[in-house]
Amino acid sequence: MMLGGLKDVEFVKNYPVDSLQIYFAASLEIQEELINNGFYVPKSPDGRVSMPVPLIYSNFRGWLKPAEPITIERLIPPEWLGLTPSQLGWKEVSRSGKGAFEIPQEEVYVNIGLSGDSMVFDLDVKQYHLERISIRGVNPDKWTNWTMFYISLEYIDELISMLEEYLLRSTHTLFSSLVSGGVAKPMKEVQQGGKEVTYYVEVPVKDFSFCLGCFDLTQRYLYVKAREHCELNPSSNICRDPDNVVKRLKMRLKYSSTVNTFAKIGIAKIAGKRPQIMVKLASTGPKRIIRGVLKDRVEGKARGELAYCDHIVKKQYVILDPLEFYRALIATGKYVDKLPKEE
Repeated sequence: MMLGGLKDVEFVKNYPVDSLQIYFAASLEIQEELINNGFYVPKSPDGRVSMPVPLIYSNFRGWLKPAEPITIERLIPPEWLGLTPSQLGWKEVSRSGKGAFEIPQEEVYVNIGLSGDSMVFDLDVKQYHLERISIRGVNPDKWTNWTMFYISLEYIDELISMLEEYLLRSTHTLFSSLVSGGVAKPMKEVQQGGKEVTYYVEVPVKDFSFCLGCFDLTQRYLYVKAREHCELNPSSNICRDPDNVVKRLKMRLKYSSTVNTFAKIGIAKIAGKRPQIMVKLASTGPKRIIRGVLKDRVEGKARGELAYCDHIVKKQYVILDPLEFYRALIATGKYVDKLPKEE
């Protein structure tokens, strides 16, 4: 797959990603595709089949203390994947009296490439797990942020220096011109009940492409859920040929110029983790309405264009303007001392 139509991308940096979260459950485009193909999302009216749209989660690095077990209510459980905990490498434990799993350290990298006025963040997701939507009671289709990854703040000076060199060479401009552009004052955002504090600048998005179906565990999940649907309703369209139904699902969400999409670029401090550089993909509209399973209308924010993917070349990427990204790092880097300290 060509990244955003770019033919001559020069990949210059590769960094380990501390954590990655892709909230595909925030996409009404994907929800509608599943519903139109006979799946009960988020569950059947009688409650016998639960089928939340999975989110992709990977915690690789950055902890200042041992990571806590993840409670079962947050996870897509092993039986929904047709697997056992041991096959996933999970260890069942108890957390605050609730069932939970200790999950092995996962592994993600971001390859950073440059081509003209484009900066590519190509995610190499080697290990991950599937989770359900937030247990905070807020529907993800109404969220603004829906894809995010974090790398250690220790790389900020290296990134700034690399971009300065590239921009001065490729644009034949003076250094003073790089930093004199109008950059908005960083905004502060507090999330997760105060556990995450960020300072960021909004940067336009040139392109992105994320595919839920390119994750192998998602494929297992869809096939298990297709069988459950057939047990509940043998006359369902899914049951005529479950394999074909799953294979022809449109699962790739791509950038659309009709959607107000932007990236929040800046610095973050999450409780229990080291300070980080943050890239968050966000959208604010237009409004999208689909027919739901449990209610007639489900309303939320549009995310992009849904497309078919054969899941052979499993690319997940976002493309930004290198000058805008550079200026965002310069601006937010001045706020490092304002991040909360670890208690």
